[in-house]
Amino acid sequence: MAVEASDTSHACVEAQAGLSLGAAFAGRRDFIRNTLLAIGVAGAGLPGWDVLMAAEGRNMPFLGKARFAVLDVVAETIMPRTDTPGARDVLVAKRFDLLMKNWASAGTRVDFQRVLDEIDLAARQNNLGGIVALAPDQQLAVVAAYDRTKMRDPAYGKLKALILSLYYISEPGATQELRYEHVPGKWEPSIPVTADTRGYAVDISFGA
Repeated sequence: MAVEASDTSHACVEAQAGLSLGAAFAGRRDFIRNTLLAIGVAGAGLPGWDVLMAAEGRNMPFLGKARFAVLDVVAETIMPRTDTPGARDVLVAKRFDLLMKNWASAGTRVDFQRVLDEIDLAARQNNLGGIVALAPDQQLAVVAAYDRTKMRDPAYGKLKALILSLYYISEPGATQELRYEHVPGKWEPSIPVTADTRGYAVDISFGA
């Protein structure tokens, strides 16, 4: 079953900013597959987040503090906190950084670092402190402008897809931003759609 975003979800924010959701609204199994493909991994499973994050502790981010801060802003700009948690709340940047350290190919690391550096460089045209020094509305303007000019850049598309995938496979992303529907469940042939209706997060995958 496809997942459709409602007007009250983050999708509305992204549409206003010119940010395409891309592959974000697919099944949970597709999220995981897309995440692995985005970081250049073949024939591997996702690591246990609790294990990786516990092992990492307070170590320096793999991307470095400055670039990690840019990633955190970009992720939060794409998936901001609204009436549901944002990317920062579900530690998207931290999980992204762990994937870069433990799973990403060398080529993917270079590509993603380049994208983050380009976004920060664009922000420095307005503020020498970079994107982290800008107000949220200015950060949105920078990311939206980059999105429009780099829409055909495969590296940027993968970075954005990975941010979205990491958000939607988190518990808040799947159960608060979306409505989780257990399958099999009650058959409801007709469901009223209101302004408060959210998209569905449905996992109907079985077996390997």
